[in-house]
Amino acid sequence: MTGIRRVSSVVGFAFMMLLSGIGAARARTISGTVSSGGHAIVGATVRLLELDRVGHTGADGQFKFANVPKGTYRIFASVIGHASATNVVEVAGEEAKTSFDLKISAIPIEEIVVSASPYPRAADDLYQSAESKSQVDFVTGPGMSFAEKISDLPGVNVRGNGSAPNRPVLRGLSDNRVLVLENGLRNGDIATYDPAHATPIEAMGISQIDVVRGPASILYGPSTIGGLVNAITNVVPNLSDRAVSGTVAVEGNSVSDQYSGYFNTVFSSRNQAFRVSAGGLHSQDIRIPATDATDPETGRIFHLDRMPQTFDHSHEEGVGYTVQGGFGSLGIGGKHFEMNYGIPGVPPNPDFDAATSRIAQRRNTVELHGLFTQGGSLWKQWRLDANYNDYNHSEFPTAQDPITGEVSDPQANHFHKRAFNGVLQLQHRPVGKLHGVVGLWTNLEDLTIDGDQPLGPNSLTSGFAAYAFEELAAAENSNLQAGVRFDYNKIQTNPSATSTDSVFQTLETARLTNAVTASIGAIQRFSSQLTGSVSLARSFRAPTVQELFANGLDAASGTYSVGTASLGSETGFGADASIKGRFTNAAFELSPYVNIIQHYIFGFLRGDTIQAFPVRQFAATDARLVGFEASLTLQPMNHIALRASSDYVNAQDTRADVPLPFTPPLRGLLRGTYQDEHHMGMIEWRGAADQTRLGEGDTPTKGYGIVNLGAGVRFASGSTTHNLSLHCDNLFDRVYRDHLSVIKDFVPQPGRGVRLNYELLF
Repeated sequence: MTGIRRVSSVVGFAFMMLLSGIGAARARTISGTVSSGGHAIVGATVRLLELDRVGHTGADGQFKFANVPKGTYRIFASVIGHASATNVVEVAGEEAKTSFDLKISAIPIEEIVVSASPYPRAADDLYQSAESKSQVDFVTGPGMSFAEKISDLPGVNVRGNGSAPNRPVLRGLSDNRVLVLENGLRNGDIATYDPAHATPIEAMGISQIDVVRGPASILYGPSTIGGLVNAITNVVPNLSDRAVSGTVAVEGNSVSDQYSGYFNTVFSSRNQAFRVSAGGLHSQDIRIPATDATDPETGRIFHLDRMPQTFDHSHEEGVGYTVQGGFGSLGIGGKHFEMNYGIPGVPPNPDFDAATSRIAQRRNTVELHGLFTQGGSLWKQWRLDANYNDYNHSEFPTAQDPITGEVSDPQANHFHKRAFNGVLQLQHRPVGKLHGVVGLWTNLEDLTIDGDQPLGPNSLTSGFAAYAFEELAAAENSNLQAGVRFDYNKIQTNPSATSTDSVFQTLETARLTNAVTASIGAIQRFSSQLTGSVSLARSFRAPTVQELFANGLDAASGTYSVGTASLGSETGFGADASIKGRFTNAAFELSPYVNIIQHYIFGFLRGDTIQAFPVRQFAATDARLVGFEASLTLQPMNHIALRASSDYVNAQDTRADVPLPFTPPLRGLLRGTYQDEHHMGMIEWRGAADQTRLGEGDTPTKGYGIVNLGAGVRFASGSTTHNLSLHCDNLFDRVYRDHLSVIKDFVPQPGRGVRLNYELLF
């Protein structure tokens, strides 16, 4: 804890010194317009890639980026209903100008991904398989959690447990193998501890979300052996060319009586910006098609039309400040988040003798972001990203007294984590055809656990790393990439005399892990429309405190967890290939992959019980995951697009020669859309095949198919843009079960729901 405070103090002091030392810099600007067929486009997204700045066009389709140093830059423009475009701009004098004339297209726009390389770039220019969702696409997606809203991307599934605690599953991997970031930094939460824990991010506050599938270890460190999800929330604001800018979004959903809203307002003046934001979500238990649900533990039957204990109440408030100049940009922001949500279980009844739970979370975050462009003769640019999180998490099991019928709500477990994550990354000037970055990374986590049933010991986890990522322009249409990283990871348990677990009162031990990870990749541009890529990566993951030392009742998941102190680190080797095409009336992508993991850590049910709960213990094996993602979009006529996508993973325990448990089945999506400058219509079918390849603890799941509908309108008024849409999910109120759902054997997936979304961009 002392170490985290010391590092945070140093970062805060450095911020104040940098801020006080900033002098007046010569102001240069890039300005321009975005139009289509001679008509100005209001609300188009414009990105200055090299400086990682984002803006939107105002009245007359105009945009401007101020305080731009001399140099060559790529400007990317995109808007719904049009093909995106990139212009190269040379900044030498006081002002550089550029303009875009976007072509009308119903094919979804190409997105900029910021999380798969050291600098933002188009998805088609990446070595790894990655996708991104913009704010409009994300906000109008189904469900309430961020995991649900990206589940239509190939290779992305959801491990369901109601809604709030839903987690993304990438290519069959989740939990500690898939890293969920906010603005490229760790959240400081305990969402990977078990299936009941939610990620403390307000979904409506996300402006963009990136998904990197497959090993992504070089830039982000351990726990990315299966990929990463980066939620971009702009805690530190972007400067705008308008005095007041921002977004307002509201949503309602009948399937859970949900209402939610969020606003983000940025006040810009010359070279400074101040941001204020707030929002929240309130939902009740999720509706399901009326069904008789059987408790798998007792065999009791309940007639249900809702998932028990799936309510979700959350709110978030934030502020931020940024200053820009010829030096670059420097900003700081903070936010407060609270959530109170339920964990599904058997509904109360007169003979109730089991436990369900609710969980309360509170997270306070301070984030620092600096991008400096005056690096000297060797360094072209350097950036500093850091955050400090103070996270509290309490689990409250609900139990009904068998005599009085009263429901008590005692505190069972309490988690408190203080965490610091920081990255210093330096981009060197090109050396011939070679360019890239070097970086330093650290992550410190101080975790204390107390209460009636602590799941693990108090601990301090320390991670430090150094990395290099280099790219070589091998030929006019060929690029090579190589990266290497060294990680130091140490877990130190700390005895707690007040712990209710006698083991944790005296447990004082340390686990040290050092590892070298690396990646290589290549991109070949066969033509302006066709690109191929391949990447190889070696990754690693150190076992967590829970996997090593757990010893306690986890009421939220209904198991008694036991760690295995002798577990070693996971090491993975991943191979990923991709062929992508983007033509006037068609786009496609095919990505096969293989991921081999040695010492794959998993939890299994031993077959015995402790305190009347089944015992789940952690062990290791070897695993192989092989699969593909594929998508095809056609535009048979103006404004009409037809999309088909599919994904599949075959996951095998290669030691025991049996399937790995909880592997997603073959999935497919068919979607037809109408999209012009002002209107949208959509009909889609989502389906999955039977899953009969079963691992330890699995039960078979039947395939399903559901139909969703949507319609929307987009219109501009002055310099503001309005997006209004109406959706109906599971149109025919189909009873279906998802194989990855934690509660699938008790209740089905959500029934018919009508969603209304409104977003204002100003």
